Amino acid sequence: MDYLVHVAINIALYAILGVSFNLLLGYTGLFAVSHAAFFGIGAYASALLALHAGWGFLWGMALGIVVAGLVGAVIALPALRVSGDYLVIVSFGLQIIVFSVMLNWQDVTRGVAGLPGIPRPTLLGWKLTTPSQYLLLFLVVAGLCVWLARRLTRSPFGRVLKAIREDEVATQALGKNITRFKVLVFVVAGALAAVAGNLYAHYVTFINPFSFTLEESIFIMAVVIVGGAGNLWGSLLGAAVLVIMPESLRFLQVPPTVSGAIRQIIYGLLLVLFMRFRPQGLWGEHAARPAAPGRRSLEATPGESWRAAELAPVSTPAAVPASGQPLLEVRGLTKAFGGIRALSNLSLTLPQGTITGLIGPNGAGKTTAFNVITGFLPPDAGAVRYRGEEITGLTPYRVARLGIARSFQDLRLFQRMTVLDNVLVARPGQSGERLARALVRGRRARMEEARNLNAALAYLDFVQLLSRAHEIAENLSYPEQKLLALARLLATEAELLLLDEPTAGLAPTTVGDMLALIRKLPERGKTVCIIEHNLDVIKGLSERVVFLDGGEAIATGAPETIMADPQLADIYFGR
Repeated sequence: MDYLVHVAINIALYAILGVSFNLLLGYTGLFAVSHAAFFGIGAYASALLALHAGWGFLWGMALGIVVAGLVGAVIALPALRVSGDYLVIVSFGLQIIVFSVMLNWQDVTRGVAGLPGIPRPTLLGWKLTTPSQYLLLFLVVAGLCVWLARRLTRSPFGRVLKAIREDEVATQALGKNITRFKVLVFVVAGALAAVAGNLYAHYVTFINPFSFTLEESIFIMAVVIVGGAGNLWGSLLGAAVLVIMPESLRFLQVPPTVSGAIRQIIYGLLLVLFMRFRPQGLWGEHAARPAAPGRRSLEATPGESWRAAELAPVSTPAAVPASGQPLLEVRGLTKAFGGIRALSNLSLTLPQGTITGLIGPNGAGKTTAFNVITGFLPPDAGAVRYRGEEITGLTPYRVARLGIARSFQDLRLFQRMTVLDNVLVARPGQSGERLARALVRGRRARMEEARNLNAALAYLDFVQLLSRAHEIAENLSYPEQKLLALARLLATEAELLLLDEPTAGLAPTTVGDMLALIRKLPERGKTVCIIEHNLDVIKGLSERVVFLDGGEAIATGAPETIMADPQLADIYFGR
């Protein structure tokens, strides 16, 4: 019986570690191989405090959380300047450093000899001595950790994490400081791993560095991948499968000398097989979604009643009259890539409440101009002024928060998020995007979420995608994805909208629907600048056109005047 209890305790332990690592890998897309380091930091901090200071179990847990959180923040800041393979290398370095410190700091950790005699925990005068008592403690703590992680992921904060996982560039364009979110999720994940380390140290009463090696990090990664990334319940299932499966070797009379190697082979094969044939894991991110498209997804608008939202009035924002005053001014903007000048002394003005077309041959610098204006590229010279204030060189998320939003040629939707969540994540000023507010949500936060839900539904209704609100974005047709990109852009509440080829790739029958929507934007207080190669679209939308060639505005005027100029036509068509 004690053996089964021990197995259950291990499942609870790795459930905590799996859930914490899932926040990094499954929800934020951060592939790190250093989770055992945070596990070890929590274990050693708690054990040392108990052995040398005589502090209790809960104080040791608190110290482990603080230390692991601080290490996570310190490491995250430089590590998150890189991504992909480079993040793997940086996190691998952290794992090696922490293991080396545990192994070689003899005066504190005692190296290979480890720390024996860690006192058993005492809670409210009750000392834990039996496996059953430990199991109860592990289950309670694991339940609390899952509850906290679930509360975090089903909040505006969690929506931003998923958006970062899907597309960091698009997330910045919506006004989100992705570095802050990455650092915070590293802190939270490290803190939860430290909780597991604290429990482990006081359960086995002896730790040494070899319990927190790179192999342990890979095992935790396997828990998430096998169970299902992006789904906390998948982490629980993965922990159960990967703890129980190797234990079966005990009943096959496998010699102890080879059982460890066989266990590692099993983990490796499982990772390869799941990544090849079932990358979503046993319980994938959207496995629990209802089949009926009209029903609310379990991942959508956390904490709010879909029925209550249906009763709320769905209305678009009130119209703001156009003033015709300059909203954005670009003066002398220059940008070169090596010996190629993408922009050359570009100057243009976007009057408030108007639609301005930006045209020119391929390579004229149109998209580069958008990238510089929105902060994705720093200019070599020149200035950008918005509402009379210079914004040159601001980061993309700061530009977006000022009221300038842009779309992309390649859409950059959050493909594995629902249509509704794609729009909800774009809403500005959500208090639930702050970590404390995401965990502690009061009545005001719930009311704010309901208002954001109502606004998101309004924009989906505006683009005629309301019936598709709970569909996964990647399942939409291409014209529907174009409409979703427009709805997400409108949800930012930005006054200046930069549209990069919004009708590209659309059939002639659907171009008219997009044009009808864009024509309505100035009535709703929006100023629009649109890049298009379809001159009929430019003529049908724009009040004025700016013609670019060689990164310079060589002509500005009414669409009919610009398009009737034979010299500009020769430039445009490459004659």
